[in-house]
Amino acid sequence: MKEKITLTLFCEKEESLISKIVLIFTRKKLQIDHFWVEYCEDTFVYKIRVGYWDHDSNSKTMLALLERIIEVFCCYTQNQKELETHQIILFKIPIPHKDQITHFPISYLFQEKEHWICCGKITNEYFYALQNTLTQAILQFN
Repeated sequence: MKEKITLTLFCEKEESLISKIVLIFTRKKLQIDHFWVEYCEDTFVYKIRVGYWDHDSNSKTMLALLERIIEVFCCYTQNQKELETHQIILFKIPIPHKDQITHFPISYLFQEKEHWICCGKITNEYFYALQNTLTQAILQFN
């Protein structure tokens, strides 16, 4: 049975990326339900969310295909249940505070002058704990 899947990806360049994503979905004969692009001026990173209907088992294949074909920092999928229980976040943390977040399931994307840019797919409980732990981090997207 098909369910609504939301694909979230973070990337640096957006110019030709939208057309590449649409082309991949067209070739796989998947109908896009919604397409949303957001830009963060602090990190110069785009967040693109694509909603579509498919089997949950196919979402990992789609994720791998998008990561391989287009240049993205990270890519995540969520079904309807995970949309209620998980957050996809991108945040900026000062380098001296890096050891405060080692026990959270996040990825370090890249380092700026004095900050790490991090992202992850975490449960709401981890999200609230992370917010309380990091007083000097700047939450960019969630």
